[in-house]
Formats: sequence, C-alpha cells, structure tokens
Amino acid sequence: MEVLRLLLRYYNLSHLDDMEVAPWSKQYCEDEFPRYWQVVYSILEKLDRKLRIIEIGCGLGDVTTIPCYLGFDKVISFEKNPEISKRTVRRLDDLFNRGNIVNNQDYPGAAFYESDLLLMVNCAYADLADSKDEYMALMLDYYNHAGKPQYFIMEVVDSSYTQDNAQFPKHIRLSKEDVESMFPGYKISSWETYKYPINKKSKTLYLIEKV
Repeated sequence: MEVLRLLLRYYNLSHLDDMEVAPWSKQYCEDEFPRYWQVVYSILEKLDRKLRIIEIGCGLGDVTTIPCYLGFDKVISFEKNPEISKRTVRRLDDLFNRGNIVNNQDYPGAAFYESDLLLMVNCAYADLADSKDEYMALMLDYYNHAGKPQYFIMEVVDSSYTQDNAQFPKHIRLSKEDVESMFPGYKISSWETYKYPINKKSKTLYLIEKV
C-alpha cells in the first residue's frame, strides 16, 4: 500500500492542473490518503487477481490505481465527464499503461455486463433519485447491470449524518438496515470512512458478498 501511495502522491503533486477539473482529488496530494482508499486496497489485495472488476465514477482514477497496481487484468472504469476522463486515460497510461480501461460514458447505459466485483466509492448521485426508495433501487440497478457480482464495494453517506446539506440530501443517506434490506442473505461488512463533525459528513463503506 505504501509504495502505491507514494507513487500516486508524487504523480499528483507533479500534475496539480488535474486537480482543477476534479478538486476532490487534492486529498491524494496529502501524506495520508482517504480512509475509503485504504479500505479498498485492503479488500482487493486479498482477492483473486482474475476477478472482473467494474468501477463506477472513477474520477481521476485515484482508486482505479489500486486494481491496476495489484495486477487485476480485467478492469472497466466509467467516468461520464469528458475532461476528467481524458485526463484519467493519460494518468493511467503514464502510471500503468492501462488508459484503455477508462470509458467516457454513463454507467450502465443500456448495457448489461458480467463482472465479479462492482466498485463504487466517493460517489453520490442525488440528482438521479427523488426518494430513498428510488436511490436504493438505483444502487440495486447498478448491481444488477454488473451481472450481480460476487462482491459489491459501495460507499454511501450514512443516515447518522442529519445536517442539512443540498449536495448530500437526506434521501441518499443510508443506514446499515437499509443496506441489509437491499441485499437480504448476503454477508455485509462495513467501515466508517468519514464521521461528522470531524469531517463534513458521515460515510460508510460496505463490502457486500454473496454467500
């Protein structure tokens, strides 16, 4: 983990202009990377490198570097913003010669995929749903379009966060019970990745596994 952290931090500090289109990636210029990045690394490093991975909303590819670095050959990442996507292609080419894994389009579109792991962290799609039921249905739709994979790594704004916030409205804030109701009979592990008021919001990362 430390080798990749140093590599990515150095690259980001050498390409600060990238942060102008994706300012949230400035956190990858700091000495300590976000908790969710560390958790994703710890999960992926234990898994079979033959797994097929789909990543939603990859941004500048800071999380995408993890499967690339660990040697996962079958990775597809989606980023709908064309300017961000263009930079992500260049960044992954520079670091791993893997720019071809980035797709500049909405996920899932009309397509259905076959995958073993769906990855969605540091994303919130409040504009795509008007209620909690709609938002939960959207997450399930993403999972189904990925072929109902063995693993789903999903980070969400936690329902324990009760402050008014237009960027993260209450209908996208999920509790553990909400997630369990979406995936009955699955093994579900969780990690707290942000905690209000230490952070601007509270978020939880879930590893959802078929059993």
